[in-house]
Amino acid sequence: MNRDSNDYYSDETPRSGMPPADDLPEIPLDEEVTPAHPMRPVTDWDATPARPMRPVDEEAGAPRRSKARDRIEKRKQQTHAVKSGGGGARSRASMPRQISVPSTLPKINWKLGRGPLYVIGSVLLVLAVIAILGRLRNQPPEVLPNALWIGTEWTYDAYTEDQLKALVQRLRDNKIGTVYAWVSYLQDDGTWRQETTGAWENVKIFRQRLKELYPEVEVYGWVSLNVNLGDGYRLDEPEVIDAVANLSGRVITEFNFDGVYLNVEPVWDNDQNFLELLRKVRAEVGSDVPVAAAIPPDWSPLGVDFTIPAIIAPGTVWSPEYKQNVALLVDQLLVMAYNSTLASPAEYSRWVAYQVEVYATTLAERNIDTEILIGIPTYDAELPGHDPMIETVPAAIDGIKLGLEDSGTAASFVRGAAIYAGWTTDETEWSQFKREWVD
Repeated sequence: MNRDSNDYYSDETPRSGMPPADDLPEIPLDEEVTPAHPMRPVTDWDATPARPMRPVDEEAGAPRRSKARDRIEKRKQQTHAVKSGGGGARSRASMPRQISVPSTLPKINWKLGRGPLYVIGSVLLVLAVIAILGRLRNQPPEVLPNALWIGTEWTYDAYTEDQLKALVQRLRDNKIGTVYAWVSYLQDDGTWRQETTGAWENVKIFRQRLKELYPEVEVYGWVSLNVNLGDGYRLDEPEVIDAVANLSGRVITEFNFDGVYLNVEPVWDNDQNFLELLRKVRAEVGSDVPVAAAIPPDWSPLGVDFTIPAIIAPGTVWSPEYKQNVALLVDQLLVMAYNSTLASPAEYSRWVAYQVEVYATTLAERNIDTEILIGIPTYDAELPGHDPMIETVPAAIDGIKLGLEDSGTAASFVRGAAIYAGWTTDETEWSQFKREWVD
């Protein structure tokens, strides 16, 4: 949708009201808050046509393996080995080994006595324990499967140590191992919001403190771009793409984030400019740094057996090929499964299930090793797209579970759920998330 900058960022969240911490610098933030602009349904499909660029180079965009996906593949292989060993002919791994015993065995000098043997045995036991502990120590920590968006209430504002500890405990309790932390958005004049005020120093401090208290967490720097600010569509402007790629690189080298999260919207089907942006970001951050991207749902797919949103332009979906091309260039797809405009929780659940199934099976078709996280809403009403009485946490979780069931073996491509957003989730919703999904 075409919205000017003031309108687009008018849906701003209230400041946290947290008491200032003495050890954080005071920065004039001009009442800066995280723009609350989750992906919205498409009601004017023809307003912003994509401008074609060169197609994605699949060789250059070869899938990169993540630690989580490696573990999934190992589990698949182990399961296959167990199944192949059952029933009829036994597999080579399950056959008993034939041990050849020599006709003459060396004589053991038992005159040493039991004391030296005990000492030797103890030494060997200690060495074995040290070896096992060394292996465990060198293994990377297991990253918990769920994710959370957090905004300026943490990255710009002051907070106390107790508040940060409470946040970490909440993340652990809800198996949230990935955090998308707000950095900035590109304004219509080509500058980054709050770059020159000193606010970005608070972002760096927050990342450092969070990692100190929760070393296993993966913290992504959240970089946002509204495609339709200013004079209109701007994703085909080289300076815009370069600006996003440059800040993405700084997010890694200067801010020391574990990865970069790109919130670029709206992106229409087959927009080659978006692929070019992803290529530039990948070239800037390197092949070993994880890149996550916000992905629109299939708002109004055709030929399905569930209720289609009435006010959304028909056929507003990404093609399977375009989904796959985007997935080849990133490490995480965050499917924004909300703003459905539907009229009941049951309809919404079925719609979410479709999003889970279509993305999982589409990546599985080409075995693209990219993780899928399903975004679920906890923010206030944004009618007609999001009604919090319909798009509830339980309804979203029911949809995810149904979608995983419908996906069959492709369900392994879905890593977890991502809550949008930390500054809007109340205690009831946290309890529902833990009860319905975590436990």
